[in-house]
Amino acid sequence: MRKRAGFIIAASVFALSGCGLFGGEESESENSQPESEEDLSLSAGIPSLDEYYRAVLTDDGQYVTGESRGLSNSIVYNRFDLERMEIGMQELASEEFSQDNYYFREGQLIERSELNNWLLREGEEGDGESTTRPRGLNPPLAGSEGDGFEERERGEPRTMSNLLEHNYMEEGSDGLELGGIVIGLSMNETYYFREEYEDGTYGPWLEESISEENALEDAQRIAEEITERLRNDERENSDRIEEVPIMFTVFQEAPRDSSVPGTFIATGMADPGQEPGNWNELNESNYLFPSSEAEENNRSDSEMFDEFSNEVNSFFDTTVGVVGEGHYVNGELDSLTIDIPIQFYSKTEIIAFTQHVADKTEDIFPDGLEVEVNINSSAGQEALITKEPGEDMYVHVYNE
Repeated sequence: MRKRAGFIIAASVFALSGCGLFGGEESESENSQPESEEDLSLSAGIPSLDEYYRAVLTDDGQYVTGESRGLSNSIVYNRFDLERMEIGMQELASEEFSQDNYYFREGQLIERSELNNWLLREGEEGDGESTTRPRGLNPPLAGSEGDGFEERERGEPRTMSNLLEHNYMEEGSDGLELGGIVIGLSMNETYYFREEYEDGTYGPWLEESISEENALEDAQRIAEEITERLRNDERENSDRIEEVPIMFTVFQEAPRDSSVPGTFIATGMADPGQEPGNWNELNESNYLFPSSEAEENNRSDSEMFDEFSNEVNSFFDTTVGVVGEGHYVNGELDSLTIDIPIQFYSKTEIIAFTQHVADKTEDIFPDGLEVEVNINSSAGQEALITKEPGEDMYVHVYNE
């Protein structure tokens, strides 16, 4: 089952595109930062969401934002990938940093200029001076300057697209202190590139595929370099960083035209004073329902979804589009998220339809499957149905 690990305040972590063009500076007044870790407090817990991380706040109750707040929304191409990576990093982190003992804070250790530099190719000109070596972590271009643009790019595609940092805090003798770091490496499955001409115009987009094997191999190289840079003696608080574990999650993005997000392919751990190791390869996949891919690779699940869709449509005179996203772990359907768009006529009709959908959800889907159904109209979300393994179904109809 996909764990519901997260934090109770929505927040964007920082993600940077591998294209090397980064902007959108946040003003200092918008970036809430504590003077020191002694000035931190915690958000209140939510009893019904006991698997979610409590968020770190400043003493005056403000949320502690990351060093590169806001970049992810304007830079990341595929929102599906960004959302899955943000939440998935916390799901994986919960296996190492329990929500009972650790608290979530957006990344504070990697500076904005460092991130810009690290996502470049090795050998590309960096963004000014940083506290550590500024060279890029993506592979250098293939060949030599005399070779063609396309040949050099295809010979060594940029493997890493984005980099995200999460901090996990724990109670210490003087209050909250850094207890763990999670670095998310978002690797390309398809590398998109195009040539910029001397007159400032661009050529057509070109593509180069990157296998999961090659993505993971380069992610392991990058993880070793990041660990060394974070624990560099020249970095502020390097002694403290040396004492905490650094977890790496490796996410491979879906192609741009994909209707489902990419997947996590591995995790690794750099224990205090150690290089990254204990790499664990993950077997995840996502499928859109209905789709020919789902029908071909998961026929029984596809038929189950079609049965649900037909039962939902029996409520109306006209056909309603029912779309689902199935998340698979080790080849088994682990969770299913369904969206049902409807035309709003009356609240009583919404209530009756929600009851109908809840009944069919209970009847058709197996008890061990995590299911979330969102019923939406042009006015917004009308109802939510969730079914957790071993739990009673939850049904909520939204009021205006």
